[in-house]
Amino acid sequence: MKRNIIKFLSFALLLTGISAFTACTDVEAVDLVDPSIQGQNPELYNKYLQNLRAYRATDHVLVYAWFDNSNKTPNSRSEHFTDLPDSIDYVAVTNPENIADWELQEMNTVRSQKGTKFIYNVDFDAIKADYNALLEVATDDEPVNIDFMGYLIQELEKQLSYVEKFNFDGVCIAYKGKSTLHMLPAALKEYKANEKTFFNILSDWHSRQPNALITFFGNPANVIDATLLNDCNVLLVDGTSASSADALTQTIVMCQNDDLAAAQFGMVISSFYVDDENQTIGYFADGSFALDNIADWATANPGGINIHAVGVVGVENDYYNPQQAYSHTRALISAVNPPVK
Repeated sequence: MKRNIIKFLSFALLLTGISAFTACTDVEAVDLVDPSIQGQNPELYNKYLQNLRAYRATDHVLVYAWFDNSNKTPNSRSEHFTDLPDSIDYVAVTNPENIADWELQEMNTVRSQKGTKFIYNVDFDAIKADYNALLEVATDDEPVNIDFMGYLIQELEKQLSYVEKFNFDGVCIAYKGKSTLHMLPAALKEYKANEKTFFNILSDWHSRQPNALITFFGNPANVIDATLLNDCNVLLVDGTSASSADALTQTIVMCQNDDLAAAQFGMVISSFYVDDENQTIGYFADGSFALDNIADWATANPGGINIHAVGVVGVENDYYNPQQAYSHTRALISAVNPPVK
């Protein structure tokens, strides 16, 4: 796989003596609102942006980042799209249903200047969990007057409308699924019906939105009909619960089958943080950060599989570093797509 990041860009930037601009993956925390860097050398910066956009079309390891955009009154640069590393290819927002005007402006700016794409999850398991939560609080006086199939159809119609409403570039189909090997007949029938409805609606939507990007995130081996998966630009395997690099390899090897022989695979891990239940997330069993291990893993062709993409859930948690914002994410980007020396 080609991993060069535009030779003439690196050369030109080195000649300027501006150390922050030594390579595409090194120029990451540019604040598009504050014109300080642009003001120093606007011609060079515009050339950099032009080359950055051209870089998107080169053969490189795609980088995905899931970004928590729930706070609509941000008090930190970590809550702005404009401060994300430049060489992230896809930003998946976690709250696509509620995009503030300032967020929409930043999305449009980053997209037009840097070529970054914005997507969001359409998550079967999340929809099922929300429906189960409704059932738990239902009473005889306030019952749930819709079955899951009807609720699923209703939610998909609403969620897919965000693409046009907020000018997203596409969606990420999130589906973990289950092994059907030991399912009883009734459970298997329900499982197949739910999956068929979910993917049929998405397929119909994509046939009417052929320019919309679709990515898969979850366990592709659990999808019974892989037709739509073959239209996805990459199949991202969920490695957020893996306890080691070996576990990542085992997870992705188990996702291989003949139906997906032509698919391109990627792996997603989690950034490091403490969740609401005081559980540490994003660490391997040996105490190291998963984010610091995935680059070596991805470039070693684990299990003989060529890794086409890497992803980080909770990327905003990597912002805080006294030396450089998003330092671990930047290191990952540079490792999987090393700049030309």
